[in-house]
Amino acid sequence: MPEIEALPQPPRAARAQVLAAIAKLPAGAWIAADADNTLWAGDVGDEVVHAAAIAPHDPWQAGVVSLEQYVTLMDHSYADGCRFSAQLLASVDPLLARARLKELFATRVKPRTWLIAALQEAMARGVNLVVISASPLPAVQLGLELFGLSGADVIGLECTLTPAPTFVEPIPVGFGKPAALLAQGRPRPDLALGDSRWDLPLLHHAHAACWLIPASDEL
Repeated sequence: MPEIEALPQPPRAARAQVLAAIAKLPAGAWIAADADNTLWAGDVGDEVVHAAAIAPHDPWQAGVVSLEQYVTLMDHSYADGCRFSAQLLASVDPLLARARLKELFATRVKPRTWLIAALQEAMARGVNLVVISASPLPAVQLGLELFGLSGADVIGLECTLTPAPTFVEPIPVGFGKPAALLAQGRPRPDLALGDSRWDLPLLHHAHAACWLIPASDEL
């Protein structure tokens, strides 16, 4: 398998190109979209760590994590950093975590409204949407609910802690994104949407793709 850095990088797609690509899809077609910095400006996996790092706030206790250590881990291994975020979220009461993250998302995560509106219109005419993200599954589901895409299918990083930390494989990071789609028996997407180099394997797997400007640079 090639390194992600070796994959060709397509030109960044302008808004009009993205909207046209979505608009021409017929009912029954499939869109696979990244979440963080594609559908919204921000990273909901990072927000899990941020919430724990600024504890004490329910459900995390003070001192469970430092942002500096997390950044170092992400720099060393992006996949391990994603696992850490999912494990951190799995370690606390999900209802308390949801309430805390909802507060943070309201001020720190901003939807890319024009893209979400286009996807809502596509779903209304029968286009299928699967959102596939390296962030923890419950955090991605919360973001989609808050920003109007709760009807989408979701693949996120899933972690259980009993008897030891275990992750659903393949984890949806890099080449794991198309692998996760295939593992679930899903067809190749008719259109894939992403913003980072970690999305390139997904974009190359799809029949057509748009590599967007990161939402944090647009909003």
